[in-house]
Amino acid sequence: MTDTGQKILAALKAKSPQAPAALAKALKMRRHALTYQLKPLITSGAVVATGTTRSRQFSLPPRSKAAKEAP
Repeated sequence: MTDTGQKILAALKAKSPQAPAALAKALKMRRHALTYQLKPLITSGAVVATGTTRSRQFSLPPRSKAAKEAP
């Protein structure tokens, strides 16, 4: 994973879900650069995209029950 990918995950861990504009502003990136960096994260399942166009939100996937119970 890229350094930018790690920063995106950290930003979403701090506050989730986030709209693309808010996430780009928090990371001091342009929206199109953020979208480019998000594509592999969404494909791998590290980030979840919900909504369409104007209501698009990005968040971390929900933790499974087994992961919550692990020490």
